[in-house]
Amino acid sequence: MSQYLLLHKVSVQNANAIAGLTYGFPAITNFLGFAHALSRKLPSELGISLGGVAVISHQNLVHARQPKGWGDYVFSLTRNPLTHQGKTAPINEEGRLNMTVSLLIEISGLKAGDEENKEQLISNMTNILPAHRLAGGQIIDWKNITVTPNDEDEKTLRKLMPAYVLRDRSDYLEQHYSELKQQDENACLFDAWCDFAALKYQAKKLETEQSIEEEGEPSRIKANWHYVPKPKSGYLVPITTGYCAISPVYPAGEVEKVRDVSVPVVFAEAVYSVGEWMSVHRPNSIAEVIWRYEHKHPWYVAKSKPFSQEITELSEDEINDF
Repeated sequence: MSQYLLLHKVSVQNANAIAGLTYGFPAITNFLGFAHALSRKLPSELGISLGGVAVISHQNLVHARQPKGWGDYVFSLTRNPLTHQGKTAPINEEGRLNMTVSLLIEISGLKAGDEENKEQLISNMTNILPAHRLAGGQIIDWKNITVTPNDEDEKTLRKLMPAYVLRDRSDYLEQHYSELKQQDENACLFDAWCDFAALKYQAKKLETEQSIEEEGEPSRIKANWHYVPKPKSGYLVPITTGYCAISPVYPAGEVEKVRDVSVPVVFAEAVYSVGEWMSVHRPNSIAEVIWRYEHKHPWYVAKSKPFSQEITELSEDEINDF
C-alpha cells in the first residue's frame, strides 16, 4: 500500500472558478500540476517524489451574486483603477472562489519507518507551500501537514469528515454513450456529456386539458414541466480532466512565440469528463479516488481508472474534425 502526504484543510482565496466549459470548482489538472510543482521543489538528496492526488472539498464559495435578488448569478468582479484619461479600465471577466480543500498526494521513495526523511519531507513542505499558488489562488492557511500510515486508508478518510471527495466517473459517460449510439447512430460523445452537464426540463401534457384554439393564433396546450434526471444517480458534475492533441508534433524552434523554444510543440484542446462528489467516508480505500495522468496519443488525461479502448482511440479524420 502507498503512503500519502496529507495537506489538511488548505485555505485558498481567489482560486479559478471557471475551467473551460465548466464552472464552480477548479479543474483536476490544477491539483495535479500543483503536486508536480511541489515535487520539483523537494531536495534531490531526499529521493522522494510526489504523484497522484485525491481532492477533498470541505468548503467553497464562488464570488457571485444575483443583481436583482433573484434570477441568474453574475460574477462579483474587482474594480480596476481608472486609466490615465480618467475612464473605466477594460476588464476580462474572471470567475473566482474561496475554498478549503484537503489533498492526499502519493509519495514515492519514502520507506516505511524512515522517520528522518519523513520529518524532512514535512519540514520542506511547510516552507514550500506558502510560496505556491493553488488553482491560481493564494494559499493563506492550512491546518497541518502529515504523512499517513500505509495501513490506515479508511481511518485517514474518516478523519477528514465532513467533506466530499471527487471521484472519476468516466465509466458512466462511456456507458451512456453506448446507449445513445444504440438509439441514434449519429449521436456523438459530446451529446452524452451534455446529458450530464445540462439541466433539462420536459413538458408533459395535462391529460384533463384540451387544446385551446384562438383565431389567428396556434393551438395551446396546458402542461407541467418536470426535471429530467441525469443518466446515472449521484452528485454528478462535468469536469475538465486533461488535454487532447489536435495537431502534429512540431520540432523544437519551428513554432514561433512559444514559451520554450527548446522543446517540441503540439497544439491541444481541453478534455471534459464526468466526476462525482461523494461523502469522504464512502470509498473503501484512498487508491479509489487518486487521480493520475495517463498518456495515450492523442490523449493526456487525468483518470483514476484504466483507459477504455473503445472511446479513447481516435482516427486521423476524427482528430482533424477538432
